[in-house]
Amino acid sequence: MSKNSIHQQLESIGASALAGFFINFNSSQQQIEQSLLMLEMSPNEEGLIVELQQGIELIQKSLKDVGLEAIEPMIISLTGLIQQIRLKNLKFETVLSDLILLAIDDIKIVMEKIIDGEDRCVLLTRMPRICESIDAIGTADNISRGAVIKDALLLLDPGIEIIETSITVSDSLVNLFSKNMPDEEELSAYGVEESDDFIFFRALAEPLESRAKYWSGRVHRMLRLALKMNDQAGRPVNPNQLAAAVYMHDAGMALLPLEIINCKDKLTEEQREEIQQHPVVGYELMRYMKSWREASFIVLQHHEQVNGGGYPYGLTDKDICDGAKILSIVDAVDARTHERAHATLLKRPLLRAAIELGQKEGIQFSEKWVNIFKEVFQEVRKINN
Repeated sequence: MSKNSIHQQLESIGASALAGFFINFNSSQQQIEQSLLMLEMSPNEEGLIVELQQGIELIQKSLKDVGLEAIEPMIISLTGLIQQIRLKNLKFETVLSDLILLAIDDIKIVMEKIIDGEDRCVLLTRMPRICESIDAIGTADNISRGAVIKDALLLLDPGIEIIETSITVSDSLVNLFSKNMPDEEELSAYGVEESDDFIFFRALAEPLESRAKYWSGRVHRMLRLALKMNDQAGRPVNPNQLAAAVYMHDAGMALLPLEIINCKDKLTEEQREEIQQHPVVGYELMRYMKSWREASFIVLQHHEQVNGGGYPYGLTDKDICDGAKILSIVDAVDARTHERAHATLLKRPLLRAAIELGQKEGIQFSEKWVNIFKEVFQEVRKINN
């Protein structure tokens, strides 16, 4: 069936049926994500593999219900891959989780592009090769399997960089996560007005980053993502205040003793208490600057959690400002996708970071802003596919 005939068939189905389809798809996608995360902790749990298989089968049924069988070959390939895991012919590992997550995400992108009536969909063109690569994983020998998986990952998303057995977003995917300082034109597009205060904040932020090598470039990565999320939501936070808070949010952290900043062992209770005071220190540095009162509160609250489990004051959702909710997510995403001294050194793909944030939405992070982050990432991937 050609893409045009698929689109014509979809038009005859009706908006309500398509809305129901996406509700069912999103539910199945959440089940798949949850099963994969649990499998990483218990890779031999038969029940989790069955749940994963059921989630994919539900997507297959939903595709048939709206006449999108053109996408079904990828579902069939994924089902075969999972069956190989279930039969113990293939060992479950993180890189296969990455592959399945990317494949499901790609299926959703294809569906949206077909429904939007786009003339060209690169992913649909690549689909036969993607299916062949996924099918080859189960039959590959131990020596060649790594290369086969790598080929499949690159077909699913050419913008990723393979690092050992995990993946991360490369600079070529999008400049959102570049280490380079955004110029005045880029900041202006997000509503940020250059000022002497920003020059001062940057002059503080960049030397502070040099206190720990894993902080290099993080303020610029975080700034771009924070401003993009704010833009996606219609700029509910003043972009100038948000930018100032990003520059200054870890000023208190950088003033801690180096033995705490670069500690690779488990932190003592005393060290943890010192770290938990860094938002207060950052707030104190800014609160006397009357023009940046909103930014100072963003800095103060950026480690609060919506369930009241954060610090320094244990605020709950209704008392945490939107800027702090954005900044807490941006900070967590950067920690998950770049090395930290006292956290995991495993580089994780941004997609996995989105899923992990989703597991803590309504607990640590704002559900609204987690969904905004996922929308941003989805838009980024659409551009590149």
